[in-house]
Amino acid sequence: MLTIFALIVLPLIAAILTFLSGSPVTNQRATLLTGSAHLVASVYCLFSRQNPFPSGWWLAVDPIAGFFLTILSHTFLLVALYSPGFLRQTQGPEYDNSKRLFYPGLNFYLLANTLVLVVQQFALLWVVLELTTFSLMPLIFFYRSKESLEAVWKYLFLVSLGLAFVFVGVLFLGTSARGVTDYTAFTVPGMVESAPRLDPFWLKASFIFVMVGLSAKIGLAPMHPGDVDATSNAPAPVAALMAGSLRSTAVLVLLRFYEVIAPTQVRPFAEKLLIFAGLLSLTVAAVFIWRNRNYKRLLAYSSVEHLGIIAVGLGIGGVALLGAFLHLLFNSFGKAALFFMAGNIHRSYGSREVARITGLMHRLPWSAFVWALAFLYIVGTPPFGIFFSEVFVLQGMIHGGNWLSLLIFLVLLLVIFIGMGGVVLRMLHTPEAGLAGSVVATPERLNLSHALGLYAMVVSIPIALFQPALLFDPLHTIVTAFGVKP
Repeated sequence: MLTIFALIVLPLIAAILTFLSGSPVTNQRATLLTGSAHLVASVYCLFSRQNPFPSGWWLAVDPIAGFFLTILSHTFLLVALYSPGFLRQTQGPEYDNSKRLFYPGLNFYLLANTLVLVVQQFALLWVVLELTTFSLMPLIFFYRSKESLEAVWKYLFLVSLGLAFVFVGVLFLGTSARGVTDYTAFTVPGMVESAPRLDPFWLKASFIFVMVGLSAKIGLAPMHPGDVDATSNAPAPVAALMAGSLRSTAVLVLLRFYEVIAPTQVRPFAEKLLIFAGLLSLTVAAVFIWRNRNYKRLLAYSSVEHLGIIAVGLGIGGVALLGAFLHLLFNSFGKAALFFMAGNIHRSYGSREVARITGLMHRLPWSAFVWALAFLYIVGTPPFGIFFSEVFVLQGMIHGGNWLSLLIFLVLLLVIFIGMGGVVLRMLHTPEAGLAGSVVATPERLNLSHALGLYAMVVSIPIALFQPALLFDPLHTIVTAFGVKP
């Protein structure tokens, strides 16, 4: 009961309390307490592999849910720690309403995403997925600018359109079970058990619609523009949440459908679709990263790239499937570090344009250092975790003989590395002369945002190098459920 309280009830109480409370200190403490309790409960579920919900409920924490809950709560806690400093430095009466709604929005976001991760019934899963969209609206609109308003409406339109596709996919999944099972078994375990007897045609149709519909939330091409605009216009902590946990939540929804397809003859079709979507997303990211002159949009397209890598890993299978799950975890670390530093840069320069970021290493030496380190992290430089997860994906391609996909994959990663590296180096080394009087007298000091960024990157190293059994045993259980031998 304590685990259920920490996962579901406490975020609900925190959302209500922070909405009614006018005290920033109370809201901060309530959010930190909620995030900490949620992380403890998530890690407990992951490591113990015990379901806290009663048997037969439409809610459950299976191994894959425990893993994704840990990603969600870890990212949320990092954001909760970063947010007080962000709010203190965001001055002006125009932000008063946004600040008042910030912590209620964060806690409602935690509740909505938790519900998506633990719901096991497909129709109910579609309903709670929409809650995650509504929880983000006031957070994306924090700056109340024309650009953020446009980003909110664009995100709402594309995600709602995508959810309409997902709804059709749910209907097709139910149609595939006609004569096989009834609505009471329209749960993940029930459908997986009945999978070999489901109609292959409707299974294919279901996965196509779900894949296209969820791409708006996952950030995969071709439905990525709304997600990119929302992430690039949202404040740094919200962008870190979206890049580090929201996309992971949407990936889990896709995996729920993939679990049903995995033991059927439709699996090769779904794998090809995933590989195609992943390579298409990598291609789109490569093109727009090279053309991009806005560093927050650069990070948004970097998320498109990494979700493409994850989709490829899911489609390749084998050891690449393990690499995809690790990549979800390590990507959440890197995106937190990058967006925290992007927030520091934006506050100091008042611009998201790369051309206006000059003298970064002089004005913000610590942010520049962590920014550069986070770039090396996110492009897969050893010994950081993303290097190892990408190696697993490459091993899967080699073992499976996917030579064409391997060639395209490597070329696109090289193009993205060069394009992103050019932007980062330009920001770090452009001299201050371009902006007269912009040098500050007191250099930046080490603060909590830098410590959080460094922690997020460094913690991936022992996980990747030593592969602790507490984490990898549940991961092996997860990939086994998809028919892969660890």
